[in-house]
Amino acid sequence: MSSDRRGGAAATIPEADELRDRDLPRSVERLVDIYDDALGCRDRYIWGWLDATLPTFGLDCVPPDRRELTNEGRLLVSLYVTILNDLSDRRDDHTAFEAAARVPADGRPETGSDADDPAVRLAAAAWETLLTRLSDAPRFEAYRETLEANLAATADAQRHTARTADDPTHADYEECLAEQSPTMCMDALATVDLICSPGFDPADEPAVREAVRAVEPLGRIGNWLTTWERELAEGDLANGVVVRAVESGAVSPAQVERARTDPEFRPTFRDLVHGSGVERAIGRDWRRRFRRANETDWDADSVDLDTYVAAMDTVRTHHDASHGYK
Repeated sequence: MSSDRRGGAAATIPEADELRDRDLPRSVERLVDIYDDALGCRDRYIWGWLDATLPTFGLDCVPPDRRELTNEGRLLVSLYVTILNDLSDRRDDHTAFEAAARVPADGRPETGSDADDPAVRLAAAAWETLLTRLSDAPRFEAYRETLEANLAATADAQRHTARTADDPTHADYEECLAEQSPTMCMDALATVDLICSPGFDPADEPAVREAVRAVEPLGRIGNWLTTWERELAEGDLANGVVVRAVESGAVSPAQVERARTDPEFRPTFRDLVHGSGVERAIGRDWRRRFRRANETDWDADSVDLDTYVAAMDTVRTHHDASHGYK
């Protein structure tokens, strides 16, 4: 666990091999098998990690008899968003990314078109499966368009990440955090919860969205801190840790450019960042934001947002445990 962790009870997290072997919902398992052929960018660990982590911060307005469906829906959202991420970051395929991003609004691309790619078809299958699984939920029709808008915002955030990857030396840490946090798709995850919550009072939705805006950067920071080294090894320097290192003077723009193109220089670059204290500074930023969110008086009666916000400590613990695996 990293040295900047907060106090609090430790979460019980399955070992890496357990997560790789974890049984997933049948609908997700089928799509993961297709993912391995269509993209294959991820170790199977990521799906088990998501399946174990997502239920730790759901909205408590979901009744117990709908929790299993909600968790499945949230995992399908995360699978769809992961496909977008991989098309953009790992395959650097703008055409396929844009086609996949348009699926919720426009549906599958036309057969034989430039966008008719196996990974885009997989994104469409994930979206269609999500709709099918949620179609009988009590508030599906009320929130379907909201879910589409949430995922459009996630795609916009991924576009910002791609622009940062093109020129990380001119990026701004606060801007990256504000613009890229929606890649965590926490608005969409909350919407899945609301779709399955017949007792939720719509008057409380503004408070829910405000809480999501407060905690989504916590997820982004936790992800940054535990993936930047893997991304560096791939030549991807869009991570907020690198952006903050440039801002602080820990590394120079010239060193960033060299790390992008020279694999032999990357271990030296990594050591410069490690020795700079940048990770500890970002960890302190996480704690400040977490404390501020916990001190907020959330104006909601039909959902416990204090518990939702407090669960971000557990999510961070799951992020820390995933270091080197995702």
